[in-house]
Amino acid sequence: MSKSHWLVVAVICSLVATPTISNAQASDTTRADMKEHPDNFVHDVLRSILGPHWNAFAYTGFTTTDRFLLQLANPVEGQRALESSTGGNFGLGAGVDILLRMGFRASYTYTSNKLNFTTDNGNGSTSLDVDDVGTIKSHTMAVEVIRYMLPARAAITPYATVGVKAMWWTLNENSPVVTSGGASNPFSFGPLASFGVQFKAAEKWSGRLEANIASGSNPFTGNKSFRVLDGLTLDEPTGLSHTDYRFAAVYHFGKSKTATAVSSPVAHK
Repeated sequence: MSKSHWLVVAVICSLVATPTISNAQASDTTRADMKEHPDNFVHDVLRSILGPHWNAFAYTGFTTTDRFLLQLANPVEGQRALESSTGGNFGLGAGVDILLRMGFRASYTYTSNKLNFTTDNGNGSTSLDVDDVGTIKSHTMAVEVIRYMLPARAAITPYATVGVKAMWWTLNENSPVVTSGGASNPFSFGPLASFGVQFKAAEKWSGRLEANIASGSNPFTGNKSFRVLDGLTLDEPTGLSHTDYRFAAVYHFGKSKTATAVSSPVAHK
């Protein structure tokens, strides 16, 4: 099983499991609110969607991908792999926290990576290395459900997400060896998962550090795919993992309940 599949399974388990630590650290205000509306899921969800529980975020970071293909360059020098260097990403999105520890988010991400040939003979040779034979870019739209371990507006809370993404690839041909072959932006649809930590920086601002891994089809596989015009292809995986490491800034449109709650005065005799 690929690392992306293992990660998706692990994240799903973390979303389903109920963290006992969060129950111990829920605020008194939240408990009172839950008692006022016990088990009223529809009320809580509609109030969150229509109320001030929305957020917007922007992020940047770096991106890695799996190997695209393995070739026999020639019988004498051996094998070479087409891989991407570590590239950059940036994006933006919006979300809503519908429950104390659960929400949804939608996002757009742009990535750009250089394509390189690397020698894959297992002997440390670099004779087949060729840098920057092309630039591969992606445009990704994603929808995710997010589960916080602690309340979403806590000072610090780990979280995990699962979702789906639609990805379009584009290729800049920097050499005659790698070509789009007339392919019109190969499309990939598949699952994604992420895990990270959110920390509160100010009343309406939070930061996030996260790793997001997506699984989909290889843009160098299929009838309408990018092509390598030289060498004999030995391995052309149909699936590909694509990992983004991100730092995000999040703006919350409403105040947290703990910030707006006012303790009722107690009369003393």
